[in-house]
Amino acid sequence: MKTHLKGMLLLTALCTSCMVLSQKRTEDFTISLPTHQADKSYYKTIKVIDDRIDTTSIGIVQQGALNAKARVIPTSPLSEQFQSVLNSLNNGNAENGSLVLYLKQLYFAEVSKAFTEFGYCYFQGFLFAKNEDGTYSLLEKTDTVVDHKASDVTKEIVRKGSEMLGQFIAKNVSRKADTTMKYTFEQIKQFDDIDKQSIALYNSTQLKDGVYKDYLSLKNQQPQKEITHVKFYGSMPKIVRIYETVDGKEQEIKKEDIYAVIYKGELYIYLPIENLFNKAEKKDNDYYFVGKLRSGGSPNAGNLSIGMFFGAVGVLLASNPAYPFEQKIDYINGAFIPVREIQSKKY
Repeated sequence: MKTHLKGMLLLTALCTSCMVLSQKRTEDFTISLPTHQADKSYYKTIKVIDDRIDTTSIGIVQQGALNAKARVIPTSPLSEQFQSVLNSLNNGNAENGSLVLYLKQLYFAEVSKAFTEFGYCYFQGFLFAKNEDGTYSLLEKTDTVVDHKASDVTKEIVRKGSEMLGQFIAKNVSRKADTTMKYTFEQIKQFDDIDKQSIALYNSTQLKDGVYKDYLSLKNQQPQKEITHVKFYGSMPKIVRIYETVDGKEQEIKKEDIYAVIYKGELYIYLPIENLFNKAEKKDNDYYFVGKLRSGGSPNAGNLSIGMFFGAVGVLLASNPAYPFEQKIDYINGAFIPVREIQSKKY
């Protein structure tokens, strides 16, 4: 459910991004300063490596009675704001240590249903501490969502997101990193590739055939069921039915509770909107596939649309039609990241 929650967080923002860009509405964002100083702090400075696809804003919220879309804009650069948080935590006795935050995702989104709004803030990144020899070690890894439900959630979800960031720094200033693994600053800037080295899905020379009910089993290459054979959708790289053999008899496996299957060493991702498995191909150390996306306003986990909005602006999806998008798997949590809309009529 966690993956599906993150999958729906920003599709609504994706659907309205064009309109937002054409407007001048904005929502200011400032990270809340901690109310208490740290008893002990090892760090005096923090640097931010902003690896988000879109660094011009941090999501989209709704303003006013008509729910006009507004881009969330930091009142000052995020690097300066994180430094202000650290300064506020330190009581003058802080040691001279340095932190580096490799920021992968930070954005807000809101979903409306009837007379209720659901607000979300998603934060994903790695925090490193600098060692005495000039290298860096991982201090904390975060993949966090905070949410809020109300008739008007904007101010409250922005507040919650702001507090989450401040608390993330606050809980780490009094910790030292495990220095077993050390990285250069250049390695930190490409840390995704290093992090993937511990994941079987990205490291195996041959993927294991079978049924995978969730991303955790897929990334660890631990299938829950064997597949006897599959049925393809004509000549297209799409699987419409999968089968297993039980007590000597072949029977179809229900697709609805499955995340992916691997058949003859090839990965196929299940898309509920199409009710079939689409082939994924590995390139540049990521898994990409093409599948349809539909915008949705339902916050119910069982009806969530697949896909994330990672700063991809300039695409407007209607509420009912579904459009094919190239997508890739978020290797950390298994959510699907829209990359670009597919214009081909052959899909």
